[in-house]
Amino acid sequence: MLINLTNHPSTNWSPEQRDEALRRWGGIEDVSFPSVGAQWDDADMKRCAGAIVGEVAAKKPDAVLCQGEMSMTFLLVAMFQRRGIPVYAATSERRVCEELMPDGTVRKTVLFSFVQFRKYAELTEL
Repeated sequence: MLINLTNHPSTNWSPEQRDEALRRWGGIEDVSFPSVGAQWDDADMKRCAGAIVGEVAAKKPDAVLCQGEMSMTFLLVAMFQRRGIPVYAATSERRVCEELMPDGTVRKTVLFSFVQFRKYAELTEL
């Protein structure tokens, strides 16, 4: 099973992304990425990350998709790796369309197309 630790519920994923996750890991469970306070210190970050890792590890996932606030993502990836749980990010192609509106403003539309799940490098390898 893949734990989707992001703010993007798997019910909103493209069919390609969902199919790839199911093919590789057999199932998907959503766990919301935490809202990280701008005023949090190191202890707050570690306490929150530790609680999440404990909760997720108890589910015995095959892998975790982890994307969100950068400093929390870093902590979570390191903690999951320390427990031997593979951690991935979803990659996508980004297409931007700009349209000049009659009033002179520009409407920008951004489309993302899933490409692959990319494993985070092991921190010990760097």
